[in-house]
Amino acid sequence: MDDSVIIAHLQKKIRGNPHICTKQCRARQINVHVHERNGLHIRWSGNNQPWMNKGNFRRALQYVYVCEETGTVHHCTENCPLEPIPNDDHTLVCPLSGVQWNNESEVVRSWKLTSKCVPTITADKRDPNMYSRAADGTVRAGTLNIKNEECKREVRKFLGLFVTSHARKTQELEKYKQNYSSAIKLGNKFIKHSKKNGLLNICTLQNIITTETFSKPIFLRVMRFYADKLDTLAEEISPIILNIWNLVIVPRQISFDIFVPAMLFLLQRGIAVDSVVLVKRNDLLDRILPDANTLNDFGVGKSNFTQTKNTIRMAIRSLLKKHSLEEICDMIN
Repeated sequence: MDDSVIIAHLQKKIRGNPHICTKQCRARQINVHVHERNGLHIRWSGNNQPWMNKGNFRRALQYVYVCEETGTVHHCTENCPLEPIPNDDHTLVCPLSGVQWNNESEVVRSWKLTSKCVPTITADKRDPNMYSRAADGTVRAGTLNIKNEECKREVRKFLGLFVTSHARKTQELEKYKQNYSSAIKLGNKFIKHSKKNGLLNICTLQNIITTETFSKPIFLRVMRFYADKLDTLAEEISPIILNIWNLVIVPRQISFDIFVPAMLFLLQRGIAVDSVVLVKRNDLLDRILPDANTLNDFGVGKSNFTQTKNTIRMAIRSLLKKHSLEEICDMIN
C-alpha cells in the first residue's frame, strides 16, 4: 500500500476541512502503523484493534501530523509540499513538523553549522564477509571488501532491471503490439489493392504482416537465453565500473545508483581516445540493453543519466592532462 493511499485514507476517516498549513497552524504528531490481516489495515492513534500486534505488523509511517484547527493530515517527506521557513539556525525546515530535508540552508552564520559542511571519513566496520556467508555462518567465497561486493550487487540489480524485469517485458510487449498494429494497417491496404485487381495472394499478405511485425527486434522472444548470463556479466564488468568510479574525482554530484546505468551504456559502445581503446565494447550489453530513450520506464531519469555520462567522459578527458593513454588504460582495466 503506497504512502499516499494511506494518507488519503486517514484524511477520509478524520474528515475535517483540509487546507494548506502554515507556520501559524498547531499540529500534533500521530503514530501510523500498517498491519496485515486478509489484506492491509491501517492503525493510528484512536483506531487500535484487538487483533493488531507485532506478529501482523508490517511497517510504520514517520512524520505524520494532523492540524488541530482543520484536521488536515500532513505527511512530511523529502518532497514536502509546504513552503519551508528558516529556523533559528537559518536552516530551511518544514513549517509544520520542523524537519529539515536535503540539508538546505540559506546562510551559515555559526561555526557549528560550518562544521557540518566538513566531510568526515567514516569506516565501514561491518562484517567483510557479510555477502559471502552461508546460512550456518561459514564463508563460501568473497573478496573481503564490502564496497566491491555492493558494487557487484548494484550492477547485477540494474542488469536484472534492464533485461529480465517486468518493466522490460511490458516494454517489449508494447513494442510488439505497435508493430503488429502497423502490420495490420499495411495488410488492409494490400487487401484493398488486391480486390481492385481481382486477385489476393495470401502468401504475400502473410509476408507483409510478418515482416512489418518484426521489423524492430523483439527482445521478449530471446530474453530467456540471457537470464543465466547476467551473473557472469556482472562479475566481468563490475571491476571496471568500480575503477572508473574511483577515477571520477570531481565532487560527488552523482550517486552510485545513477552512475551504474550510465556506465552500462558506455560499456555498450566502449570508450576510445585517439583510436586507443580505453574500455572495450561489450557485445553482450549491446544485444540486451534497452533503448536509452526509454530509461524513464525503468525509473532512471533521462536528464540525470545524460549528465552522468558527460561527467564520466569529462573525468576521463581530464586524466589525459596528467597521464598517458596507456596509463589510463591500466588504471581502468
